[in-house]
Amino acid sequence: MLRFVITDIDGTLTDERRRISTAAIESIRILEEEGIRVILASGNTPCLLKGLCKLIGTSGGFIGENGGVYRLGYDKPLQVTADREVSLTALKRVKEYTAANHYILDLYSQDERLSDVAFARTMPVSEIRAILADLPVDVVDTTFAIHIHAQGVHKGTTFSLFAAGINADIEEFLGIGDSENDIELIKMAGSGACVANSTLQVRQSADYCSDKRYGDGFCDIIAHYFPHLSIR
Repeated sequence: MLRFVITDIDGTLTDERRRISTAAIESIRILEEEGIRVILASGNTPCLLKGLCKLIGTSGGFIGENGGVYRLGYDKPLQVTADREVSLTALKRVKEYTAANHYILDLYSQDERLSDVAFARTMPVSEIRAILADLPVDVVDTTFAIHIHAQGVHKGTTFSLFAAGINADIEEFLGIGDSENDIELIKMAGSGACVANSTLQVRQSADYCSDKRYGDGFCDIIAHYFPHLSIR
């Protein structure tokens, strides 16, 4: 029985202009009112996610920085799962590379991140992976940003920690996403789903793929798995 929904934000709850879908927010509030807890799982910083949980209307649990941080709920402390030093070492090398190759390095929320680094997709991710191949880091392209974090840390690993922290079984979760950094979460959850704008690899990993895009796809997924709820 599905008792929880764990969902990505960018590309899943948003529209093509990265605005949060009001229909998706309504669906989340209906889920919460029915006792189905919704957890946000994102590459975004804990600072942003704390506010989004309150404004959207979730129970306050989230996974941030692609698994580098998490919080079980409003009354629980923030947990950091990855050492940021290795990411900062990798970033130093990226800075040298971008300067030498005339790329623009546009860092995202550098002072707010606790476990990873993130920057704009102004260069091929394959080049970044190549220059960092000897370092114990993973380079992830979310289609919204490029993230560098400690090797082996991702939404899936922290999903396991989160579920254990609330005494829940991962089989009780519906996992929803759209991009590379959502694959482990989608595969691990009791049921995994994706929206129509998902990458091919994500679609191949999901149990159910909506034929609707972005936030409308999220609503369609919720209606599919929770048909007794009034989800439009």
